[in-house]
Amino acid sequence: MLKSGLSLVPWSVGLALASWVAGAHLVKRYGHRMMPLGLAVLLAGALAAVAVYRSASPTGYPTPLLYALGVIGLGVGLFTPAFFTIALEPLRPQEVGSAAGLLNAVQQLGATLGVAVLGSVYLSGAAPSSGPSAALHAVEAAFWVAAGLVLVTFAAIRRM
Repeated sequence: MLKSGLSLVPWSVGLALASWVAGAHLVKRYGHRMMPLGLAVLLAGALAAVAVYRSASPTGYPTPLLYALGVIGLGVGLFTPAFFTIALEPLRPQEVGSAAGLLNAVQQLGATLGVAVLGSVYLSGAAPSSGPSAALHAVEAAFWVAAGLVLVTFAAIRRM
């Protein structure tokens, strides 16, 4: 259980560092161009996770996954400040607080739906009786779906 929890540390560290750098420097300099860059880094991390699970042993811990999760965190950290800045920029000062609250609520809803969808993909392929090999394939499938959702997001931000 501890190993599972610690596995998310690279994601959190990558997200925190990239959010700070993007929010303090990069978004001011590059603006909306940070969104596709963040998504590209996120996609690279998701595809790296697919590669890790494709070559992982069903009985061992996939240590290279830590690097992939760090890259995913970096991508989210680069994307999020740019998205929030661009979404809130055209608003009047008295509207920003309400809009930021709404964006945060929608972000939480998206995270909840993401867990539900990706969890369902995983659980549909990882029946307990199927063994550890099936679990590897199921998590690989979940990362493929996540990569597809990132591509959909690419298309959506082009319309912003």
